[in-house]
Amino acid sequence: MRNSFALEGSGSGRNSRIIEVVRRLEGEISLNTEGADQSGLYGHTIIIQTGDVTISSEELDCEFDIPFDDDTEADEAEIIVYNLSDTTVQNIKTGEKITVTAGYGSDTGIIFSGYISKPKTYYSGVDRVTEIHALDSNERKEKEIKSISYAKGTPASRILQDLVNMVGLPVAVFTLKRDYVYKDKATVDGGLMENIRKYAKVCGVSAYICKGQIYVRPIIDGDGLDFTLSADSGLLELSEFEEESTTEDFTDTVHGYEITMLLQHRVTTASLIKVNSKNISGSYRVREGNHTYDGTNFLTKVKAVECPPAPPASETEQKAEGLPDLSGYGGVSIVDGLKSAGADSSYAYRKTLAEKLGIAGYSGTAAQNLELLRKLGAKVG
Repeated sequence: MRNSFALEGSGSGRNSRIIEVVRRLEGEISLNTEGADQSGLYGHTIIIQTGDVTISSEELDCEFDIPFDDDTEADEAEIIVYNLSDTTVQNIKTGEKITVTAGYGSDTGIIFSGYISKPKTYYSGVDRVTEIHALDSNERKEKEIKSISYAKGTPASRILQDLVNMVGLPVAVFTLKRDYVYKDKATVDGGLMENIRKYAKVCGVSAYICKGQIYVRPIIDGDGLDFTLSADSGLLELSEFEEESTTEDFTDTVHGYEITMLLQHRVTTASLIKVNSKNISGSYRVREGNHTYDGTNFLTKVKAVECPPAPPASETEQKAEGLPDLSGYGGVSIVDGLKSAGADSSYAYRKTLAEKLGIAGYSGTAAQNLELLRKLGAKVG
């Protein structure tokens, strides 16, 4: 069925795309890289699926730009496929679920899952172009909030928690870096996602969606993929940045790197990257980025913030004074973990621990218990 999605009688196929790529590269063969092994640039695998349609990069040319970030607003992907048949174009419909899987050879993973918001097809020269815009969630479109008033003395954390609950998704983690008490009445109106971003900033945290759940926490406390990135594992380019922002009485400065690597399907918001390059060595947490393919370059670009080094053992011990040490436990049950350390495993004690460790609104959910295990030193990934 190799030709089932190709446009019959186009007379162009890959040839027109090759000519376009050659023209684009003329006089531009110059890369500022870390001396990476770029053999992985070959053997790209891309599979686009929607409804009964499956499109493979082995059959047709395609491109994509798929973003991810640390806020609750839906991200919009752009996917382009060349020279589809009439039947296939007709089966790419608004509202249908769409996924993009990408990688090298058999090492692939889903880099986008969402819903088609706007498909359109047009001609560009001899090529028939199908451009697909898709949102990673239909439920997270910006919506307006009717004016909500809070009395003076209301903490920003309460406002943020109310706003997060309006999204309608389960809250996996709600951990704050700080809080701020409003001396006068506070009024919330405008876009829901915009306000979540505003009050998360006041509380010194990021609020983002991952696998259908909301995470509210400092981005450096994420628990995503942990891997070492070097020239041997796909590192291409590093560019340093520093940003400063002020909100209420707080000024925050973040330092990090914009990192370009060969496409890595495992990287997403909150992934931990240990950079080991000629000039840089350290741990960085991904704040935002995108996976891209333009017909030639198969890349993942991220903006990652620096993770502070772990405190000395003596300081850690002081902070952990009076808390159970679960460093010898490797399971996923907080009750079993506490029992293994000879500690009280009751709900009341777990709630007390959660408050001490900054886990707000503890109710015993699986996500909160995993967070407790991590903060107590258990080896849970």
